[in-house]
Amino acid sequence: MGKTKTKAKYRTLATILIMSLLALIIIAIYLYFSNRTEPLVDPSVENMSEIERLLDQDLDLYYPETPREVTKLFSRMLKVLYDTDTKQDELEVIALKIRDLYDDEFLTSNPEDTYLTGLYTDIATWKEAGRRITNFIVADEDANQISEIDGVNYAIVNVSFTIQENGKFIEKWEVMLRQGKDKKWKILGWKTISNNK
Repeated sequence: MGKTKTKAKYRTLATILIMSLLALIIIAIYLYFSNRTEPLVDPSVENMSEIERLLDQDLDLYYPETPREVTKLFSRMLKVLYDTDTKQDELEVIALKIRDLYDDEFLTSNPEDTYLTGLYTDIATWKEAGRRITNFIVADEDANQISEIDGVNYAIVNVSFTIQENGKFIEKWEVMLRQGKDKKWKILGWKTISNNK
């Protein structure tokens, strides 16, 4: 009977030691990963081109939250569309993806076929002229104009494009957005407000 009690004590002690050791290992792993200075980043993401990043972005899951962020993504897409190095198959995919940023009213007045024909003609003209967007700057949130009309929120965001063509010049745009019932900001249209060569 004494041997049974001793064996039970050893089993209990061994179980406690093993559980303690596992707890220490888990704590050590947690501390190691929580104190890392470098974030865990998929190395393949770092090596992606801008086109690949744009194509990889899931707008259903990660739609930009503010008018400025929508305009910034729109500007990134335009820069790629009007880049002389963009391949035709990539061009087509980005040209369709940018429409996810457009308001339904804008989409209705610009059917896909008409839109694509006009866009491709414009891009071909740019390529012939050796013109491309080299950079852009979207105004800070403070500079944006947001107003409410009949219970609907509208925003105007200013963006400046640096365009290369026999030298560089700045083209400034006002991008108008409207917030839908789903709270997503969508582009209604834009206009050039200055063109300084």
